[in-house]
Amino acid sequence: MPVILEAHDLVKRYPLGEGQVEALSGISLAVERGEFVAIMGSSGSGKSTMLQLLGGLDLPTSGEVVIDGVRISTLDDERRTLTRRDKTGFVFQFFNLIPLLTVAENVALPFLIAGDPATRHRSRIDELLTMVGLADKANHRPDQLSAGEQQRVALARALATSPAILLADEPTGNLDYTTGTEILDLLWDSADRLEQTIILVTHAAHAAAYADRVLVVRDGRLLDEIALGRRRDHDARELIARLATLGL
Repeated sequence: MPVILEAHDLVKRYPLGEGQVEALSGISLAVERGEFVAIMGSSGSGKSTMLQLLGGLDLPTSGEVVIDGVRISTLDDERRTLTRRDKTGFVFQFFNLIPLLTVAENVALPFLIAGDPATRHRSRIDELLTMVGLADKANHRPDQLSAGEQQRVALARALATSPAILLADEPTGNLDYTTGTEILDLLWDSADRLEQTIILVTHAAHAAAYADRVLVVRDGRLLDEIALGRRRDHDARELIARLATLGL
């Protein structure tokens, strides 16, 4: 499969007092179209910083990110925003739904932001709501949904424009185990059936076991890469054993 995302020698520094702290220290990677990649690491390891750079939410201090052939660092703010809107979808730990909008309207939000009437995409919205099991709740508002249902809406919204890459930052962090597993199953199905490229940040081996491979980050550096392959059983024991050898 062709490479859809590249990172070359990413470095990210933040000011701290009179000096700087280095959150990322020279990370490079390549992700193929349709691949499911997990990024693991302890708190403060740099995994969320890495995701923000890969998704174009922030720029590296040095190094380069290329999304679907577009070099993010060469773009001005407006073009970078448009590229991020067109090429990436985001799912976060907190659902970030608009309370006053219905489920269908929340899913349609990427089209509305682009100035594209939602009525032109009714079939796509219906398709996504069916995929996440919420076709019967299209007219509900977020406060009428469970936490798991709200995250399903957030996932459908992230997939609305068929982005080149879906980036998920601890998407099961606010969910119980069973509900979180349902979200992970949806992500896996998106990669396997729809060939959706997924980058998942997580601290949980159970979640990372859904990925084709796991990138382990420590102190802003890529410590190891663990290949798991595309499989439906998601047995985390092999991953847990490998992580134990790394002291995680």
